[in-house]
Amino acid sequence: MNKTKIEWTNYSWNPITGCKHGCWYCYAKKLFTRFHKSFEPTFHPERLKEPYDLKKPSKIFVCSVADLFAPWTPIEWTNQVFKSMIDCPINHQWQLLTKNPERIPRHPYPMNWWIGSTVTEESEAWKIDVIRNLGCGVRFISFEPLLGQIRPDLENVDWVIIGKLTGSKKVKLHRDWVTSILAECEFHNIPVFLKNNLGYGKLTQEFPKVNEKNV
Repeated sequence: MNKTKIEWTNYSWNPITGCKHGCWYCYAKKLFTRFHKSFEPTFHPERLKEPYDLKKPSKIFVCSVADLFAPWTPIEWTNQVFKSMIDCPINHQWQLLTKNPERIPRHPYPMNWWIGSTVTEESEAWKIDVIRNLGCGVRFISFEPLLGQIRPDLENVDWVIIGKLTGSKKVKLHRDWVTSILAECEFHNIPVFLKNNLGYGKLTQEFPKVNEKNV
């Protein structure tokens, strides 16, 4: 488990690595390829208790280079990751992000679990409806990389992240793509975290309010 440069979390924890989504913009696959590592989904049971060694509660991005709810991720792997999170003696804030929210099991989750989905363009806006109906501590949407105009309905969403595509000139971010999402966040009083890569000068970088008893 490593300290991470991702601004909205403290650590990345990867008991599972690799992904088959094939997103052309995937930073993780490029990184693995650069260091001649396989990007096939792989389970690392020896990493399951790494968060137990931290001295204090932290924000932990779970499976940052995999998708815990993808169709190719065996349920046995997912259940072992869940068990490790539940059994952990420290009440971390577990941040889970998926491209397959429709595969998230529909049952209540602990209040220190933050569950979200990536939405990059209008055709993926349906994922917001799935997330808003989950029972967990924080329901969030990550608009990163933001690849087009989206006019989302963010009612009952607890947190929003916005970031642009980096490392490629294939898609140029338009400011109004961001401002339309910000307007919806303001309407629903949703805290928003603007990634540093947006380059908009002073950036709003808010976190959701959480019940300290559940963190």
